[in-house]
Amino acid sequence: MTVLIFRPEQKCATSVARFSQADISAVGVGLISTQPSEPALAKLARSLAALAPGDSIIVTSTVASQLLAQRDISLPSDVHVFAVGSSTATGLRDMGYQVIVPPVPTTEGLLSLTPLSKVDGHKVVIIKGEGGRQDLARHLNQRGASVYLADIYHRIKIAPPKATQEWQAKQIRCIIATSGELIDTAFEQFDPKWLQSLPWIVVSPRTEQIAAKHGINTIFVSDDASDQALIRRAKEYFCLLYTS
Repeated sequence: MTVLIFRPEQKCATSVARFSQADISAVGVGLISTQPSEPALAKLARSLAALAPGDSIIVTSTVASQLLAQRDISLPSDVHVFAVGSSTATGLRDMGYQVIVPPVPTTEGLLSLTPLSKVDGHKVVIIKGEGGRQDLARHLNQRGASVYLADIYHRIKIAPPKATQEWQAKQIRCIIATSGELIDTAFEQFDPKWLQSLPWIVVSPRTEQIAAKHGINTIFVSDDASDQALIRRAKEYFCLLYTS
């Protein structure tokens, strides 16, 4: 039994290797690729330098944290640093930062954190990819924060999709997707009826809603988008399948 993993191209090989280590057969399919935004990266350093004690930085993805490391962009030591998910937090901790992670890796989870309820008069820099997190910015503005959106990378759809190895539809017993954009793109690239016929593992209530809108009936929600969480949910699904 094989799972099909829809992730950004740069993450597919690593995810497949980790699933293999967990004794799960997997094929990774890259539907999008991420590309750095040089102008945004240049502006980011200036925005970070303008932060004062008590201000906040929110890093929304592993791609963003990796770019910070690759470009040797340092975060100030006297501000709050937040990571949306556990994988992003691990990358930042590896760089030596103290990181706050919400109990649920969503915008709502972030907004529930006490430090982000006390942002009136403070600056918040959200380091992310192009598009998205508009609700987060809007809520922080309503709480009195001055928000700067640092869109340090953008996404490009890949056509045709790039797979980590050859595969056939009849092998696949479950599909994993780590973002709403990937779900939408999958329905542009593959037969919708085939996609709808399989169970999916997604990473949040929001992505669950997107999957349901595409007519997917069997949906499992992972704790977050990390490989560890996805592997746990895949194993739970296979156990359920074997015992039913």
